Amino acid sequence: MFGLLLIAFLARFLLFSLPGYNYDMSLFATWIGVATGHGLRPFYIIMPWCDYPPFSVYVFYSFGNLANMLGLLNMSTINYVVKFIPTCFDLATVSLIYFFLRRQLSFKVSFAAATFYAFNPAVIFNMAVWGQFDAVYTFFLVLSLILALKSKPELATVVFALAVLTKPQAIALAPLIAFLVYKKNGLKSFFFSLLAFGLTVFAVILPFEWSNPVTFLSNIYLSSYGNYKSTSVNAFNIWGLIGFSKPDGNLFILGWVLFGVFTALVLYVLGKRFVPVDEPFIVFCAFMLLFGFFMLPTRIHERYLFPAISMLALTIPFIKKTRPIFVVLTGTLLLNQAYALYFLNNNLIVPNRNWVSISAITVNTLTLAYALALLFTLKKKNSINIKNG
Repeated sequence: MFGLLLIAFLARFLLFSLPGYNYDMSLFATWIGVATGHGLRPFYIIMPWCDYPPFSVYVFYSFGNLANMLGLLNMSTINYVVKFIPTCFDLATVSLIYFFLRRQLSFKVSFAAATFYAFNPAVIFNMAVWGQFDAVYTFFLVLSLILALKSKPELATVVFALAVLTKPQAIALAPLIAFLVYKKNGLKSFFFSLLAFGLTVFAVILPFEWSNPVTFLSNIYLSSYGNYKSTSVNAFNIWGLIGFSKPDGNLFILGWVLFGVFTALVLYVLGKRFVPVDEPFIVFCAFMLLFGFFMLPTRIHERYLFPAISMLALTIPFIKKTRPIFVVLTGTLLLNQAYALYFLNNNLIVPNRNWVSISAITVNTLTLAYALALLFTLKKKNSINIKNG
């Protein structure tokens, strides 16, 4: 495992020199510099604009200070620092995948699944080429789900709070985490877990300067969401068929209704077939929520499919029919990111409804339909196959 993590790191490190998305890299470098130079408390006062929630600032602050101590916080190395941060969290996710599977499967099978994720080209591209931070909240989502599966409800909600306070997209998994906490631990633990969630949120925002904790957080989240009033922000989802960056008007309500119905359907199926030991099926439901979140609401970016790949990696040793999904979505996510990055870095509008985007959107839509059919056809007891391959 140490060898796997080392080689996976080197594979990413060799791509750090690529420019990434200039706008994002510049923003992250600025945020890291401000957090390091001024600390947590005045960060949102000093920064004229930052749509990342408070725990992200902890990440900027911690890694920025480490880089500063090592003399790496300068113009020549800042891009390496920016890409190093999500890489650390991504390698931690590789470890989570391995150790979760190793409790039930052989070393060979567990190691293989971890390897498939560690060298997934779409995952590597996200941080090592683009320079994005999706690996950070993905780590907390995977850890939160594992803790919920292992009947550690308070810890699960604490970690889930960190995920939401890192990136708001993590909210897609909230219904499933709440469902698991209640079903596996009862109403009393559910309320204590809610309390743990609230206390974690308060503890994280406490060092910052604010007059009202509710408006402090709502302003950050709503400004982030309100800045992208588009059908699709370059995402190969159903709204991409209308076009990228088209005003969504009231369509955003329809998008959330679609996702709400989809979420209710997934939880209904899970509730009807719920078996606490059938962890692969539960993880597959987590994947479905993350995949549905990418495909159905408006204002979705090209990278929001990222955390779904990690959930799939946890299922492929158990559910063979998820393996083609893993391959297909790896391809469409990689294409989506590379396609958008090329045009963005060349200051061009990402083309609407050409053969590339329409083909990829069609593939993603058919994959969602296949995954939904699979959700219904997986048997309650036979979806698990705890053998050494």
